[in-house]
Amino acid sequence: MAAGGPQDHPLTDILFYKIEVYGTEADELIRKIAALCSRRELLDWWDREISWSTDREFALRKARDYFV
Repeated sequence: MAAGGPQDHPLTDILFYKIEVYGTEADELIRKIAALCSRRELLDWWDREISWSTDREFALRKARDYFV
Protein backbone atom coordinates (compact mmCIF):
# COMPACT_ATOMS: atom_id res chain seq x y z
CA MET A 1 0.00 0.00 0.00
CA ALA A 2 1.31 3.43 -0.89
CA ALA A 3 2.14 5.87 1.90
CA GLY A 4 -0.93 7.71 3.13
CA GLY A 5 -3.38 5.07 2.03
CA PRO A 6 -5.81 2.88 3.95
CA GLN A 7 -4.24 0.86 6.76
CA ASP A 8 -1.12 3.03 6.69
CA HIS A 9 -1.91 4.69 10.05
CA PRO A 10 -4.71 3.91 12.52
CA LEU A 11 -5.71 7.54 13.02
CA THR A 12 -6.14 8.22 9.30
CA ASP A 13 -8.00 4.93 8.99
CA ILE A 14 -10.47 6.17 11.61
CA LEU A 15 -10.79 9.77 10.42
CA PHE A 16 -10.52 9.60 6.63
CA TYR A 17 -11.19 6.05 5.52
CA LYS A 18 -13.80 5.15 8.16
CA ILE A 19 -12.08 1.81 8.75
CA GLU A 20 -12.88 0.30 12.13
CA VAL A 21 -9.73 0.21 14.24
CA TYR A 22 -10.68 0.17 17.93
CA GLY A 23 -14.37 -0.65 17.64
CA THR A 24 -17.40 1.42 16.70
CA GLU A 25 -17.73 3.35 19.97
CA ALA A 26 -14.04 4.20 20.38
CA ASP A 27 -13.63 5.18 16.73
CA GLU A 28 -16.69 7.44 16.90
CA LEU A 29 -15.39 9.13 20.05
CA ILE A 30 -12.03 9.68 18.35
CA ARG A 31 -13.84 11.31 15.40
CA LYS A 32 -15.73 13.58 17.82
CA ILE A 33 -12.50 14.50 19.59
CA ALA A 34 -10.91 15.33 16.23
CA ALA A 35 -13.83 17.61 15.40
CA LEU A 36 -13.48 19.52 18.67
CA CYS A 37 -9.75 20.18 18.80
CA SER A 38 -6.96 21.42 16.59
CA ARG A 39 -4.91 18.99 14.58
CA ARG A 40 -1.95 19.62 16.89
CA GLU A 41 -4.03 18.93 20.01
CA LEU A 42 -5.37 15.74 18.43
CA LEU A 43 -1.93 14.49 17.44
CA ASP A 44 -0.43 15.36 20.84
CA TRP A 45 -3.21 13.45 22.59
CA TRP A 46 -2.96 10.55 20.14
CA ASP A 47 0.80 10.22 20.51
CA ARG A 48 0.69 10.53 24.29
CA GLU A 49 -2.30 8.27 25.01
CA ILE A 50 -3.19 5.86 22.23
CA SER A 51 -0.71 5.46 19.38
CA TRP A 52 1.36 2.78 21.09
CA SER A 53 -1.62 0.58 22.06
CA THR A 54 -3.63 -1.91 20.03
CA ASP A 55 -5.96 -2.71 22.95
CA ARG A 56 -9.55 -1.78 22.03
CA GLU A 57 -10.75 -1.38 25.62
CA PHE A 58 -7.78 0.80 26.47
CA ALA A 59 -8.44 3.07 23.46
CA LEU A 60 -12.13 3.31 24.36
CA ARG A 61 -11.30 4.22 27.96
CA LYS A 62 -8.79 6.89 26.88
CA ALA A 63 -11.24 8.37 24.34
CA ARG A 64 -14.01 8.46 26.96
CA ASP A 65 -11.69 10.13 29.47
CA TYR A 66 -10.66 12.79 26.97
CA PHE A 67 -14.13 13.42 25.58
CA VAL A 68 -15.74 13.94 28.98
